[in-house]
Amino acid sequence: MQNLLGSILFTLVVASFMLVIYRVCHDTLTYNKKFNITLMMLSVISTVLLALIQNNPLLSLGVLGSLSICRIRTNTKDPRDLGFVFWALAIGIASAVGAFTAGIASSLIMGVVLVVFHKLDKGCEHQMMVVRGEKKQLELVQNVLHQAGVTVQSKNVFTDTFELVYELQLEKNEEEKLVSRISNIEGIRGVNVLAPKTKVA
Repeated sequence: MQNLLGSILFTLVVASFMLVIYRVCHDTLTYNKKFNITLMMLSVISTVLLALIQNNPLLSLGVLGSLSICRIRTNTKDPRDLGFVFWALAIGIASAVGAFTAGIASSLIMGVVLVVFHKLDKGCEHQMMVVRGEKKQLELVQNVLHQAGVTVQSKNVFTDTFELVYELQLEKNEEEKLVSRISNIEGIRGVNVLAPKTKVA
């Protein structure tokens, strides 16, 4: 019983570190507080389950049979969320088998790597730019956007107007310069920069 309580305490400590990394690596649109709490639950549950079945082969078969009917149907907003699920399970397993050093070392390495990649990618977030204006300015706007190296996602041309949707991956200051340049073109009715693309469940 004492071993189990010690394992659960260890799980809570390491899982808390994982939750902090999860929050740091997600922006306000992709962060899901409920999912973050679920990661903590997965870590503790996996610790308890493995502690119960590791010395009982028959019980382990029964638990595996029960888990085999489970299905995860929740769509994640960020592909990295699946990695966090396995990280949570790994913490629980390491704690249950007493591999505390491996659990701490692997979590620290994983956390550092994720934060570093997040910082490197933070300066160039993917965003969407929507430009609307008079049809006579279509070619000029397309040339400006082509020179900026952005990627066209959608192009709608009407009788007198147009609507262009482009994907941006620029530094903050370069993005502001581009928006200002296009906005100053005569005949442009609107330039909108949308939030980073996310997968909506």
